[in-house]
Order: sequence, then structure tokens, then C-alpha cells
Amino acid sequence: MKILNKRAWSVCLLPIVAALWACESLTAQVVLSETNNNEVVALRSPVQPDTLSDALAEEEDFDSEAIDSLVSSFFDVDQVFAYRVNTPVIGDSMLLTLVDSMHGFSMPHHGKIISKFGPRRRRQHKGVDIKLNTGDTVKSVFDGVVRYAKRNRHGFGNLVVIRHFNGLETYYAHLNRIDVKPYQAVKAGEMIGTGGRTGRARGSHLHFEMRLFDKPFDPAKMIQFDSARLVADKMWLDRNFFVPPSRKVLAANGKTSQSDGGFHVIRKGDTLGSIARRYGTSVHKLCALNGLKKTSILKVGRRLKIG
Repeated sequence: MKILNKRAWSVCLLPIVAALWACESLTAQVVLSETNNNEVVALRSPVQPDTLSDALAEEEDFDSEAIDSLVSSFFDVDQVFAYRVNTPVIGDSMLLTLVDSMHGFSMPHHGKIISKFGPRRRRQHKGVDIKLNTGDTVKSVFDGVVRYAKRNRHGFGNLVVIRHFNGLETYYAHLNRIDVKPYQAVKAGEMIGTGGRTGRARGSHLHFEMRLFDKPFDPAKMIQFDSARLVADKMWLDRNFFVPPSRKVLAANGKTSQSDGGFHVIRKGDTLGSIARRYGTSVHKLCALNGLKKTSILKVGRRLKIG
């Protein structure tokens, strides 16, 4: 048998060593992300486990603990209404923060209100209808997590429900297309779908609802649709906040007021005099009903009895 010298051994082993090094290099690479349709696959050089965890944590758009708290209870992705049993009780009053330094606000769509909240024909209309064209962008109003996103058989059509960090839920119905899925975190102003006329809809529009623990209330109590801004950054809510306006109140105020069954939500710029003139009452009576003085400072978001 022929014995190879050292030089010959080196020549034979060199390709093997190179192949082994290449294999090790390839297997050390990791796949970081892949889209559902396999369009993008990103590769990154190997990193230590702790470094990778830190890198992924930095890519989170939301506080994971806050998201966990949202989905930990009554988070039903198959039912439109999540609080069917053991509904949390709303006390005499509660302060609800709508926006702060961490969470913003956006209009769902800039369009004309074509149907208000309240009595409509023989039943209650539990949201507002916003005019749009099929295909127009619909956005999330606040930061939150998508709880429901699919076709609904009971009139809503394509429906998205988002739970927000203050406990509110917003409903976006009759969508032509849904661009989000349950458990997906979204930011205020992020596109969630396009408008349409799916479900029971006579024309293209967005049916928009706001609910707390499944209880609907007039979105106009929180959003000034004409000026595209919130009534206040924080609002006090009580049981009367969820009482729908009567047909008499709607008629007396042109179906656009901030009144809800004998109360008025104070808006920026309101004075006792302007509120009294609006409801055909007197400043003296408003003060007597609410324990105020003529010189009292009105806090935006608070509610005044008007009669």
C-alpha cells in the first residue's frame, strides 16, 4: 500500500475542511421572518440567544404586559360580543383616559355622518354611519388589539372589533376587505381594512360603534366628528352615559347634540350661558341642578344635568 507524505495529506484534506466550514457557516444562519405568502425571508448571522431576545424585544410596538392584560379575560375571537356573562359593573362614575403620551387617536374615516346614534325607525341605532366609497381606507381609532375580524352573518357584514387599552371596544362594520387578524396589535391611525357595503347595508358606508363591556354609547360623546378630534383626553362615565337619547331630545337639538337623556357632556369652549341657551333653560337652573356657582370652572368631559 502506498503511504502518502504530509504534503499529499494536506492536499487531500483541504477540500474536506473547506466543505465542513461552509456547512457550519450555513447551518449557523437563522431565519428571522417569513411572510404568509413566502415573499420575504430574512437571514441574519448567528447571534447569542440573549442578544436575539433583546433584538426581538426592541422590535415590539407595544408593551407586552399591556397586551397580555387585554387578552387575558373576556377575549372571545369568535363572538361579536365578548361580555355575554358576568359583565363587569360600572359604578357611579369612572374616569376613562382616552389618549396620553403613549396612546394616540385617529378618525376611523373622514366622512359625513349620514345616520346618528339613537332611535331609528322602530329600533335603536347603536352606532353612527359614516359615508365613504367602497375601497376607502378605514383606520383604528385608538391603539389596541384586534379581538374579532371576520364575516358576520347578522347584519354587520365584514366586521373588525378592536379592544383598546382603556377597556373600550370599537366596531367597524360593512367592510369590503379586512386587513387584520385576531390578536394583532394595532396603532391609532393604522389601516385595518377598506370600506364597503357587506351585510345589511343600503349603500357604501362605515357603521362605527363604541362600547364599554358590550354596552353601546353615542360615539359623538367622545369624538367631535365635524372637527375630527376628541371631546376631551379624559372623560367621566356613569350609568347615564349609556342611556340613548330620546326622540324628543334628538328633535329638540337637531339630532346632533351632546345631550344624552337629560345630560350634557361639557366640550371645550362651553359656558354656562351657551349651554343654557342651547337647551332653553337658565344659568340659575343649571347651577341649582348641578351644585355650581355662576363663576364655577367647567371641566371638559364632565356631565351636567340639563333638566
